[in-house]
Amino acid sequence: MFNSMSKLIAAMLVLSSASVFAQTTQIKIATLAPENSSWMTEFRAGAAEVRERTEGRVQLKFYSGGVQGNEAKVLRKIQIGQLQGGTFAPTDFQKRFPDLNIYGLPFMFQSEDEVNYVRDRLDQKLLAGFQDLGFVTFGFASGGFAIVMSNVPVESYEDLKGKKVWLPEGDLISYEAMKSLKLSPVALPMTDVLTGLQTGLIDIVAIPPVVALALQWHTKVKYVTQLPVLYAMGFLAINDRTFAKLADEDKQIVRDVLGRIYAEVNAASSAESANAIDALLNIGLQDVEPRAGEFAKISAIMRNTNREMAEKGLFSPQLLDEMQRHLRQYRDQQQVEAGDASSETGQQQATKQAGTG
Repeated sequence: MFNSMSKLIAAMLVLSSASVFAQTTQIKIATLAPENSSWMTEFRAGAAEVRERTEGRVQLKFYSGGVQGNEAKVLRKIQIGQLQGGTFAPTDFQKRFPDLNIYGLPFMFQSEDEVNYVRDRLDQKLLAGFQDLGFVTFGFASGGFAIVMSNVPVESYEDLKGKKVWLPEGDLISYEAMKSLKLSPVALPMTDVLTGLQTGLIDIVAIPPVVALALQWHTKVKYVTQLPVLYAMGFLAINDRTFAKLADEDKQIVRDVLGRIYAEVNAASSAESANAIDALLNIGLQDVEPRAGEFAKISAIMRNTNREMAEKGLFSPQLLDEMQRHLRQYRDQQQVEAGDASSETGQQQATKQAGTG
């Protein structure tokens, strides 16, 4: 009798352990973010919160510093189940979701305010596109503007010619832009850029200052030119098959935590970029003032190129039209407001002069 009871208890314990194991889902996520970066601090804290709130049923495991390889390798590992998610840039989805690259057209935006106005009107449309790709995402986080960092002073478009300019591997849009601008691109994955700068394989990179600091690229350049080359953003994507295994309650917890992290990073982006530029200058990089009119000059060249890229299928012509329409609306509003402010100032000055006359 006692022997039978022992067997029954043992069997119950095994079944109980199997039940707990079955309820635990580990989601392995790869990122290029360095281990000691603010990004990893946020991710680690988020993983701890998810584990606590789901009582251990969901465990997010982050692999930092590119140890799982570049983004192309990460996507392949997700396909075969070695990983379940990763952090990406829009160019990583160029072939499968070309419209995602629309915000990153070179020399399109001049300020974060312009981007924010457009994003308020287009973000949800882009996020919805991930449903057809088999991924769950949690919002976009701004990386700020990529600016010019170099080992030779860059004041103008002419200074870029004849130099070895970094081209992110697989970035078809930047390739078409450089071809249109008659520049000399050197295609490298992000993981090889630091070595490329050190060995002289490349002379110039365009990168958000926050990223340059995190990846230590600033240690291999001498000059920084605050010309807004293109707007950068990132996102975290998890395979939807893995996400579907979670209980509805746990899905919402993961969405809450990761969505909050991306919203907070996005909101802090402008201040973080300004702080990063200050840090670069304090470290000793020399600030090069771009010549007046350079942005408008290059932007004019890119206007036809953007249309040609849309016609080639690198992104939707309709989406390009919509984005440009929103951008014109914002700029028109700014001109009206500037005119109203100027008129109000003039009236105040006239009133003041009349009162003293």
